[in-house]
Amino acid sequence: MAYKKILAVDLGASSGRVMQGLFDGKKVELYEVHRFNNHPISVGDNLYWDVLNLFQQIKKGIVKSSNDGIPIESIAVDTWGVDYCYLDKDGDLISNPLSYRDQRTKKYENKFYNKLSKVDFFTKTGVQPDLINSINQIHADLTSKPYLKKIVKKVLFMPDLITYLLSGQIINEYTISSTSGLLDVNSRQFSKQIMEKIGIPIDWFSTISKGGKTVGTLTPELCNELRVDAFKVVAGGSHDTASAVLAIPYLNSIQETAFISSGTWSLVGVESTHPVITNEAFVAGLTNEGTFGGNYRILKNTTGLWIYNELRREWSLKGERLAHKTLAALADEIEDNKSYINPNADPFSKLGNMEEKIQNFCMKTNQEIPKAKRRLVRVILESLAMSYRNTIEQIEDITHRQINQIQMVGGGIQNELLCQLTADFTNREVIAGPIEASSLGNIISQLITLGLINRREDIVALIKNSEEIKIYKPRKTACLEDKYNQFCNILI
Repeated sequence: MAYKKILAVDLGASSGRVMQGLFDGKKVELYEVHRFNNHPISVGDNLYWDVLNLFQQIKKGIVKSSNDGIPIESIAVDTWGVDYCYLDKDGDLISNPLSYRDQRTKKYENKFYNKLSKVDFFTKTGVQPDLINSINQIHADLTSKPYLKKIVKKVLFMPDLITYLLSGQIINEYTISSTSGLLDVNSRQFSKQIMEKIGIPIDWFSTISKGGKTVGTLTPELCNELRVDAFKVVAGGSHDTASAVLAIPYLNSIQETAFISSGTWSLVGVESTHPVITNEAFVAGLTNEGTFGGNYRILKNTTGLWIYNELRREWSLKGERLAHKTLAALADEIEDNKSYINPNADPFSKLGNMEEKIQNFCMKTNQEIPKAKRRLVRVILESLAMSYRNTIEQIEDITHRQINQIQMVGGGIQNELLCQLTADFTNREVIAGPIEASSLGNIISQLITLGLINRREDIVALIKNSEEIKIYKPRKTACLEDKYNQFCNILI
């Protein structure tokens, strides 16, 4: 068959890109067409996303992609979760969207949980209580600016907003909506009960769209401006993690496989046909988010390579620029590491002084203090692998599933030592790939929506044909259980 050109807009909280996929019926050739920065802008006490610049950059990507003479078939958008914008009755943006890192929700935290307790919130929505949740953000907006009820017509989450700017069509897609804390966990629709308790008008939202939908075509105005022919605009897997999970080439049963979407942060979880909203799940910090097909991702958001990246950044500022492969080779020489950190401890979530923070944590927990660079890197990577094991064992206990294999996807799998240590310390086979999971999953969601692929075996074959998949088998690790017990003790 002739190539089908599919565009994936993949927006992260620090950068964005337009990716082009050429589909020949068996594989997708993936190319980065245009990359751009995305940083929140501080205005007074608030942090805003420069969404109009993001849209302008996406337009540049469309133009670049159109230069090869192959017509564009469709486009879809995936982004980080929870953030949103308000439209007025004329369909215009009321203001730039605020970032989840904006601190306005803290002021109204007690007021929110007086209306809806944390346990009730989790039981009804399946989402872990957190001040970054859309529901907390909207509550803060309404509390400080009650006039919003008079001027807001619709709320669109970030990918829904870009879809609207491309097509002129308003939609709320399921995977991104599932991060908001506004859905009923069982019906998977916006919860009137929850919204009434918090004081949010339910008519601000549209009927949830699941499983992919062609919402329209590129607007005539954009076609004229960009000098391109009209092409389809699709609401696919709009949450970046949902797209990444869609790109997992499950080699074993989904029921016995855990996934790790690995990058700056790591999302560790399983796919499920039903939510898990037990007290044990609440205490463990598990959350229930949506899959492209309309089911659930039971997962925990944990620290990924953030600490390692911050350490490299600090060394670089001191003039010590060390390549990833160099550090991995140095760290791989260490066979007698005796120290661990809790990657999810609060000090490690903040910028700066990462080497000192690691050493202070080890000192306070009566462990050997790492000083050499190779030892610091080894401490981080072994600790991440241990934290993955800890989360997977929690998921096993709570879901009553036996996890025999781990699928790792995302940019973090380029750190091959982390993949190997994950296999070693979890004592499970790790299947690593694809690296470009969010973009590839975005494109797969469009291919499914357009009816170009549909069977799971065809999706798996496409993924394996399109990107390298590497298998890591666990190596024998001396005193593994003693090491793991030591790690668990520092979590207390």
